[in-house]
Amino acid sequence: MINKKTLIIVDMQKGFITNNNKFLVENIENLIKSVQFDKIIATKFINKKDSQYVRFLNYSRLMEKDETDFAITPPYKNCLEVVKTSYGLPDISIVGKDEVYICGTDYDSCVLSICFQLFDYGIQPKIIRNCVGSHSLNPIPFEDFEQICRKNFGENSIIDL
Repeated sequence: MINKKTLIIVDMQKGFITNNNKFLVENIENLIKSVQFDKIIATKFINKKDSQYVRFLNYSRLMEKDETDFAITPPYKNCLEVVKTSYGLPDISIVGKDEVYICGTDYDSCVLSICFQLFDYGIQPKIIRNCVGSHSLNPIPFEDFEQICRKNFGENSIIDL
């Protein structure tokens, strides 16, 4: 049986792009051009006025179209756009049981949350090292993120493509 390859592009929206992660736009667009994926899922976070992000974190961004628009150009031929209002995917079953690769932002929240969902669903996530980042001013060090992933998802969960 041939495994199909799915790429999940996490929250690559204009409101999440900063000097810390702007390299992701070019890296992910190059990835999409150079690697053949059978399915691409692009998540789009939309914040709400009464969300837990506003109430608990005082985070009121990503409510307006200029911030929620994609910063990359997803390949719409085989791309499923998934709107989400939380860290993780609203429905993990959309992924199927494919080989799943992860890229996007923020590795210290949404990327990590989706990786835990995948693992709980029986899939070892494959996080593409040069295609994940964080828009945070003080993200956890990437080396700590790698250690968390290896501990929780296996030694082969952080990869280079």
